[in-house]
Amino acid sequence: MKRLLFCCALALALCVGCKSQPAPEEFITDCELSDFVKTPHFDETMAFFHKLADYSKMVNIESFGTSAQGRDLALVIVDKEGLTSPDEIRRKGRAIILVESCIHSGEPDGKDASMIMLRDMVVHGKDVELLDNVSFLMIPVFNVDGHEDFRATNRINQNGPEELGTRNTAQFLNLNRDFLKADAPEMRAWLKLYNRWMPELFIDVHVTNGADFQYVTTYAIENRGTMMEEGLRRWTTDVFEKQLNEQMEEVGFPMFLYASFKVPNAPEKGITVDIFDPRYSEAYAAARNRIGLLLENHIYKPYKQRVMCTIEAIKASARIIGENKEDLMAAVERADKVVGSAEYRKTPMDLAYRPVSRDSIWVDYLAWERETVKSDLSGADWTRHNYNRPITVKAPLITSYDATLSVQLPEAYIFMPQWSDVIELFDLHDIKYTRLEEPKSIEVETYRYSGATFSPRQSEGRVPVVKADYTTQTETLEYPAGSILIDMNQPSGRLAAWLLEPSAPGSLVYWGFFNQVLQPSNEFWIRLGYMEEKGREMLAKDPALKAEFEKRMEDPAFAGDSNAILNFFYERVRKAAHQNNEVHPAWRVMDRSQL
Repeated sequence: MKRLLFCCALALALCVGCKSQPAPEEFITDCELSDFVKTPHFDETMAFFHKLADYSKMVNIESFGTSAQGRDLALVIVDKEGLTSPDEIRRKGRAIILVESCIHSGEPDGKDASMIMLRDMVVHGKDVELLDNVSFLMIPVFNVDGHEDFRATNRINQNGPEELGTRNTAQFLNLNRDFLKADAPEMRAWLKLYNRWMPELFIDVHVTNGADFQYVTTYAIENRGTMMEEGLRRWTTDVFEKQLNEQMEEVGFPMFLYASFKVPNAPEKGITVDIFDPRYSEAYAAARNRIGLLLENHIYKPYKQRVMCTIEAIKASARIIGENKEDLMAAVERADKVVGSAEYRKTPMDLAYRPVSRDSIWVDYLAWERETVKSDLSGADWTRHNYNRPITVKAPLITSYDATLSVQLPEAYIFMPQWSDVIELFDLHDIKYTRLEEPKSIEVETYRYSGATFSPRQSEGRVPVVKADYTTQTETLEYPAGSILIDMNQPSGRLAAWLLEPSAPGSLVYWGFFNQVLQPSNEFWIRLGYMEEKGREMLAKDPALKAEFEKRMEDPAFAGDSNAILNFFYERVRKAAHQNNEVHPAWRVMDRSQL
């Protein structure tokens, strides 16, 4: 009898959270059934997750939006008590981890890894103790329309699976360039989800190509520049990154930074790590005072190996976050307060960097023995790696960066209400603002444009502004009721700067949101010949202008060019008539007393 009771108790323990008991074969993924040759379509993927949700109360599925082609954007919520709201989960003291897969749908490693890992947890009880301290949000397929464009010809140099989706969405947008501008409906839905949950850790799973090496995965965390608030950066570096590398090496998947070689195929000549801006996933998380982890699995590794490595990376991350959740939550709360403080704005915000070799460190890099031969096909030098001869090389890793572009943050931005599409972006990025209730005179810094250089090629359906030329001046202007006021005393203040500063990489100026004000447009046309009369009038009335003109006339090239002479007057008339045409529609309030 005691034996029978023991067996019943054991069975009950194994089925904690169970809703029903399907046969074990129902929980074998399509990927496993094919021995990692195939990856399932979206409907098959979600059917599997729904089976898990039917089996266990720990798994719940929601839709967080709709793709451009009308497909659901699915969110899988995994919580030990079946909770489905961030407030309820945090009241239980658990941290939240968002795992995103298939932002580039030809890179499905995270999707299959999530299916297997979650199955092992809720069906077999493997590592289920992780859920004591963390809850997961899983987006199995973010770029769902691109995912369903299954072809064997997508990413032909990738080592499995045999058919997969595309990099771009159905609108030919790259979601991993869209975190700031949010052109895609998928990204707009994602930003709303992110605002609701604000996960302590965001893991974005990719597959990279290019260099060849032994590592199954590389990673990026934006803790090398000043993107992260300093306290959170230290915690991320000293605790999360350090332990992640240690734990991954223990399970047979040593990691290295997502990096570039100074000389192709030659890590021993130097390795550099890029610092990304918030149009990219992990950098966006850092700009929101959270940790973002980019996993870049290696394209030449077998698919099974990549999936297993992804599972281990997610579990290791969860283990570290769970064991240190109180410290992390405190660091995050502190970061939110710091970046919204006047003290934080005393230091310019860095926007771009260049690596410098003065503080390089020597590291062991896991490479392959290689040879360079003359190709009998193309005649070019061809580097071939010998996968039977792994080697460890000493390589200098550049660890220091100098800021090449910085901006002094204002106390506030004032923005014109007619730019409604941009105001919608403020809402999507949780940038708080108020509207002036009545007209007000405010001293501001104004950016005035004098020209712009546009890219010769479109990108993301837009024509990027390679360089905007502008001057800065201080003036007092009258702002109408309804004008938008963004007080920088808020956690999302830095995002406002990334969007509104013309020189910021990936800014709204870069993406062409303000092209109307970058160059003269829609002006009343003045015949150049009219300057014959107007020019004489201007010289007679303005001694300073006359002196400037006479100085220019000393230049023979100018004096001999009638069009240049008439344009001398024309440009002054045009600018006087249209002085507000080339003004950036976001003004900077530098003195808080003006608010």
